Amino acid sequence: MIPRFLLVTGTDTGVGKTIATAALAAALTAVGRRVIMCKPIQTGHIRADDPAREQLESDYCDVVTESDAEAVARLTGIYTFTNTTLRLPMAPVPAAKAEWDGFKSVDDESAGAVPSGPDSSGADRVSNLPSAAEHVDFIRTALARTDADHVLVEGSGGVLVDFGGLTLADIAAGLSEGENSVGAAIVVRSRLGTLNHTALTAEALERRRVSTTGIIIGSWPEKASPVDRDNWAALSAMAPVLGAIPAGVGDRLDRNEFTARAPGWLRLS
Repeated sequence: MIPRFLLVTGTDTGVGKTIATAALAAALTAVGRRVIMCKPIQTGHIRADDPAREQLESDYCDVVTESDAEAVARLTGIYTFTNTTLRLPMAPVPAAKAEWDGFKSVDDESAGAVPSGPDSSGADRVSNLPSAAEHVDFIRTALARTDADHVLVEGSGGVLVDFGGLTLADIAAGLSEGENSVGAAIVVRSRLGTLNHTALTAEALERRRVSTTGIIIGSWPEKASPVDRDNWAALSAMAPVLGAIPAGVGDRLDRNEFTARAPGWLRLS
């Protein structure tokens, strides 16, 4: 059973959380559930008309002009909401510090120089990031506006990424309405190493009293290896494997194709 608030977290960055979130939304919508998606903090997103876009794209290979929320909306048509957007493709705290201190081009730095140590200048500005209570209020306001049955709360990277003195688990605690109202879907890789990463993530969630609703393999290769197949079996011993998302479908499929096929990738009952 999918809880009212479902955290979509990952074992790492780039494991396929956004496309897994879209697939969850499409599968739930297909059975008549009303679904929205909320992203507490988005990093690495620049608008197409951002005056700094050319410099940022030159300096950073991971900046994008489509946010995670926009990608989910494009693929599914559901309402999506983002609380805070930061332009640099970094973890939220350093991205916030860079945003408010003013960007430096990589050309401004000494080539190959080793940083002398942590720089605390402007660290107080990170306090401008939303608190856990503010994120919770944002999500609950979106829920009230849409009267949704489920809110998919997509994290940034893994579950313990620092959002400025709090993590996604702290937001989950604020959303809890009682037993089984909050759970987590862990999006994982299929390759070697995924078992340890998944076990660590599940343990971190459990210690923070967030139950693991299930595991989703975020990018299933067209030609799965014995390691991929063995890992699927081993993952199922940790938590229910809800399914796997075929590699590349977020770029290959339009909305009609994606929403038609997504229910076949996941088993949510």
